Amino acid sequence: MSNSNLPVKTNDDFVAEFEVMDLSELKDKTFIVGVSQSDRNKCKFLASTVRGPYTFEEMCEQVGVMWRQHQHHAKATILEKDPNKAAKFLDENTTDYIEANYEDIIVESMLGGVFDQVKEYTCKANIVEGDMTEDPRAKKEEETKEETVSAP
Repeated sequence: MSNSNLPVKTNDDFVAEFEVMDLSELKDKTFIVGVSQSDRNKCKFLASTVRGPYTFEEMCEQVGVMWRQHQHHAKATILEKDPNKAAKFLDENTTDYIEANYEDIIVESMLGGVFDQVKEYTCKANIVEGDMTEDPRAKKEEETKEETVSAP
């Protein structure tokens, strides 16, 4: 099944233990991981818990161990150097899937995707973008643009 045809499941009836999620688009990314706060589909995390940078496999281990040992949901954020781009992070269902299956994900990833082609995926990972209006750098740039436009 082609990755582009797979649905992103965002509904409440998502059960991570019963899904087979395609995580291939995450494998070349670099992450930081911290404890998630409030709405798990928003970009809020407990700043004192942030660690990284992590590879895909390391991120999966951190997310899974955090849940198994401490019963805290993780916020896995994809690192980006460009300050003008919105923050990207894994949504609630993708995080739940990694929490439930992290050991298998790591082993399969280390085997180089040998099993990827024989799997019948039911969904794919979802990367959510943060709201740039909450970024003070974005506001500063908008103010500067407005001043430039309104200047005589």
